[in-house]
Amino acid sequence: MTRIKSYALLAALLITGISTYAQTADEIIAKNTAAMGGEAKLKDLKTQYVEGSMEVQGQSVPIKKWVKQNEGMRLEFNVMGSNNIQVVTRSAGWSLMPVMMQTAPQDMDSATLKIMQPQLDLRGELYDYKNKGKKIELSGKEEVNGIPAYKLKVIGDGGSTGDVYIDANTFLIVKTVNNINIKGQSLELVLLMSDYKKTPEGYAYAATTTQTPGDVKINVSKVDVNTPVADTLFAKPQ
Repeated sequence: MTRIKSYALLAALLITGISTYAQTADEIIAKNTAAMGGEAKLKDLKTQYVEGSMEVQGQSVPIKKWVKQNEGMRLEFNVMGSNNIQVVTRSAGWSLMPVMMQTAPQDMDSATLKIMQPQLDLRGELYDYKNKGKKIELSGKEEVNGIPAYKLKVIGDGGSTGDVYIDANTFLIVKTVNNINIKGQSLELVLLMSDYKKTPEGYAYAATTTQTPGDVKINVSKVDVNTPVADTLFAKPQ
């Protein structure tokens, strides 16, 4: 009986030890913040300029993107000699897409605007999430392309939900899953991030992002941070 009690006590201590060392959602997020450059750097992130290419349907399309933290984002991509533009701000969006037969700037519909507005937050949806009105829960571990990853469930202030997968070794985001609505149709948008690099200032970024549906791959070749971004880039031409 004494031996059985000893085994029971040992098992209880072992279980206690496991729970003590288990990661919490906030601990994982803190490590992700550190991996992305650290809280001080992210807090100081004001602007971003990106160059790269977008691979879709066998074509490679040059892209440029300007973002001003929580104010505006401008995306340009060149297709068959035509420059196409999408702009999003906190209150509105517009596009000028010759590839879609647009000859004048068009207001962005509310559904597309809602999908694109999260790109205004350069610091990421996990950073300072509580002050953004979000809740985050740890949903266990899963493998992403053979790599163990923590699965975090993100609940938005409007009740929307999405999943973020964080590499259990590097603590960098390797996958996100969100349900979006396009023209009344619900779609699962999946992004896979890989080939992380760092800017000279120490900010981490995914050099490759793959999106499904659509099988779109974004390859980033240049990232500049905290360089001047003119507000005129976001103004809709009259």
